[in-house]
Amino acid sequence: MRRSSWPRSPLGWASFVVLAVLLALAAYALTTYAVSREVGSDVSAYWNAAERLRAGQPLYVAGASNASDLYRYAPWFAAGWIPLTYLDRSAVTAAWVGLMIGAALLSTLPLLRRGPAGWGAFAIFAPLQLQAAMFGNVQPLLVLLLMWGVERRAGPLWVALGASLKATPLLLAIVYAGRGEWRRAALTVGLTAVLLAPAFLFDLSAYPTSSGPNQMSLAGVSVWLWLPVAVAAVAVVVAVARTRFAWLAGAFAVIAALPRLLDYEIGFLLIGLAQPAVVRDIESASRPSSQAAP
Repeated sequence: MRRSSWPRSPLGWASFVVLAVLLALAAYALTTYAVSREVGSDVSAYWNAAERLRAGQPLYVAGASNASDLYRYAPWFAAGWIPLTYLDRSAVTAAWVGLMIGAALLSTLPLLRRGPAGWGAFAIFAPLQLQAAMFGNVQPLLVLLLMWGVERRAGPLWVALGASLKATPLLLAIVYAGRGEWRRAALTVGLTAVLLAPAFLFDLSAYPTSSGPNQMSLAGVSVWLWLPVAVAAVAVVVAVARTRFAWLAGAFAVIAALPRLLDYEIGFLLIGLAQPAVVRDIESASRPSSQAAP
């Protein structure tokens, strides 16, 4: 019989209430910060990159200091934005931010069905995902796709897409390798190489490698601090690859290996929290009501 996660003693209830209040305050602070961000600011980088491709200009701007010209992703993503640049920019920005908000909700609302622990996780992860969504950053959609896709047949493709955008999601392939799924691991690496290869058709001599403002970076402090942490995180993934903690360890390795870290990228941990029940919730929430399973 499954034990209740609710406290049973007065001291337990008091601790629960204190923790709940602290989480509520944290959620309020993080949400307030998220909604105060400049709406769609990251969309400018995607839009401008697509316009440069249209005009035959360099995709990766040499010495770019303006965030709107700083494009760090694979060329295919900018190419995908080219058709959108023929539409009204304000409308596209609003639609894209709306899509990211939807992805943020779909990736975090299932946590509410997992009891008090899930509520606590929601209080932290929902505002972080919302923050990225308000910027118009692709992060919420990327996290959602990885949550939904890593265990599926097309898992290597979803991981490769993530790696072509944020690089370190490639470490999720270690879960496949640790399970002995060498074909899936190799396919992930191969697809990532295919998606990234067109970048070498552009001049990368001045590609920006600094962490940038308002970003946390162990690598920025010292590569000798960042490297051991990243290697240790990878070693943990290998050690637990055949356990139920595999994707959680993999997601942590993705974060630990990031040379530049924004706080909302902690949302990668949602990949590890997405147990099968959560994935089913995502599918149910995204299915039209007329097709919902009984």
